[in-house]
Amino acid sequence: MSSNTQEPQGQGDDTSAVTNRTMEVVTAIFFLAVGGLVMWDSHRMGAGWSEDGPQSGYFPFYVGLLMSVATLVNLFKALRYRHLTSFVSRGKLALVMAIFVPCLVYLGTMQLLGLYVASAIFIAVFMRWQGKFSWLESAGTGLGVSLALFLMFEVWFKVPLLKGPLEAAFGF
Repeated sequence: MSSNTQEPQGQGDDTSAVTNRTMEVVTAIFFLAVGGLVMWDSHRMGAGWSEDGPQSGYFPFYVGLLMSVATLVNLFKALRYRHLTSFVSRGKLALVMAIFVPCLVYLGTMQLLGLYVASAIFIAVFMRWQGKFSWLESAGTGLGVSLALFLMFEVWFKVPLLKGPLEAAFGF
């Protein structure tokens, strides 16, 4: 790499953060739990055969069973697999987390402040942090987009979305 070009933040570390095998095992365990939950709830609703035909949980139970059996096959294959390849490097994972973590914070903030205020903050902070825009451009865009969304959904379409204390103070 030449000295006058910059590498994007977080892409420099090619060390593996997690292997394909680990991700296969974690995914299989997750889907095994989902299949087990489907079977358990189907059994709770009634997964047998009654005089007038199948009970409401009959078919979902067998879907959960098939899902669990297929997942167990994948889990055993993943556990036997010995060739460890990288699923994602630490640098690439850092790039993904730079988007994912702010989105989680945005969702949490939305519950406290409402959709419009949280969106204005999210857009402004994200533009400043990731896009390196000025605070004035970032704040203007965040407020403008949130105001446009508010007018479109709340005023024109009459579709109520998640509101917080600011909207309540203005009577919405």
